[in-house]
Amino acid sequence: MENIANDPVKSTPVVSGIDALQYFAQSGAFYDRFYEELMNQIEDKKAYFKKLNYQYADNDITVLINGIEVQYSGMGRDGFHWFYHEFFRCAFKDSEKSPNIQNIRIQVNAVGIYTLGLKSLIEYINKQFLKELTMDVFPITRIDLNTFVQHDFRYLRKEMILSKKKDHHANIAEHASAYELETYYVGKKPFLLRIYNKKNELKQATQIKRELMQNHFGINGLDYEQPIFNVEFEMHREYLKPFGIDTIDQALQRAETLFKHACDQIRLLDLSSITEDQISTPNRRRAETLPIWKHIQDSYSIKEFMQVETPLDKIEKITYRYSLEDAEKSIKKIITRLFIHEREPTFHFFLDVLQKAREDFELRKYIKNKHEEYKEETSYEDELKNYSDEGLQNLEASLSKEMHAVPQSDPQHEELFEQYLAVCCELDRRDLDDDNPWK
Repeated sequence: MENIANDPVKSTPVVSGIDALQYFAQSGAFYDRFYEELMNQIEDKKAYFKKLNYQYADNDITVLINGIEVQYSGMGRDGFHWFYHEFFRCAFKDSEKSPNIQNIRIQVNAVGIYTLGLKSLIEYINKQFLKELTMDVFPITRIDLNTFVQHDFRYLRKEMILSKKKDHHANIAEHASAYELETYYVGKKPFLLRIYNKKNELKQATQIKRELMQNHFGINGLDYEQPIFNVEFEMHREYLKPFGIDTIDQALQRAETLFKHACDQIRLLDLSSITEDQISTPNRRRAETLPIWKHIQDSYSIKEFMQVETPLDKIEKITYRYSLEDAEKSIKKIITRLFIHEREPTFHFFLDVLQKAREDFELRKYIKNKHEEYKEETSYEDELKNYSDEGLQNLEASLSKEMHAVPQSDPQHEELFEQYLAVCCELDRRDLDDDNPWK
């Protein structure tokens, strides 16, 4: 039997996993109503800030989705409204626009993956966050399969990288700083490889992410005082479809096969196995595979990675709050600007600003509350009177469709029925519906 302990390469610590995951969620019968209510939440928050005379940004707006608070990030160029949760990003769009594209997008992040475990995170999003908004169909759009390895790849050079894909030879790039390699990029979407210095990347990360990753490395036998590189394959839907992979479950079931196949598609070569003259010729492909690359390929397994689970009933519904860490970043920029203009802020200056800001906020809240006290509540029937004829008829058709999708035993059916009855009465008042059964 081969003695792995005596082989320094085969005893190199590696930690396999999935570093990123993006997918669609196919929307169900309740989606249109949800989307309308979501847009109303955003408009209500904007109106609230305007009453306070507050110059707000999109990320000042928070909304509730199935009782879970998320921070609004604005509308992207893709027509989706994006929202941020500490564990993931999500996006929603108008179902009438770009109907060939799914209405819900999800992007999980490293904090969520390494806090809850990927399996629990997906279940949390799909079961707790989205709930009845989906039809339990989740098409995959991107998956990043990765291995953290206790190895220093700073010796890499372009000649050591060989791809079977013809267009990859022109898409090999490197990024370095202070004469030190940080990242190698190979290929382009929908299939690319990144090899980068993970410890350098974490220097720019949030404190929460740094602590999570350091804990993850320690538990899995990687020494944070030694070099740690990440070998990561980014695979998009166009790359996965030929393998018959359409959904999240299919991608997770075949993750190990995908990673090992990717290591064959892009190889790191041991240039010492060929002559110097062969390095710059097609004979370069005769070179043997670099031993560490073979070790990474053979070692990839997500069995332990997927076993990390957090029961849903124990997951705290962590909601976004504008934190002191966020505020510190903004305040530092302001202080730096003062230094640039040769102004020295004192401790008493900050106390004065704090007191004035508190008084201003309390005054705005007082004015807003007084306004709310005298504001008359508008009934649902009164709101219907502001609808146009066409808008009222469209609402009647939409409510009718929703009622048919909900069992009569469901409490929501009664609520929809009452709204439908009010709409029919308003149609009758305007003499717009000859077929109105309530006439």
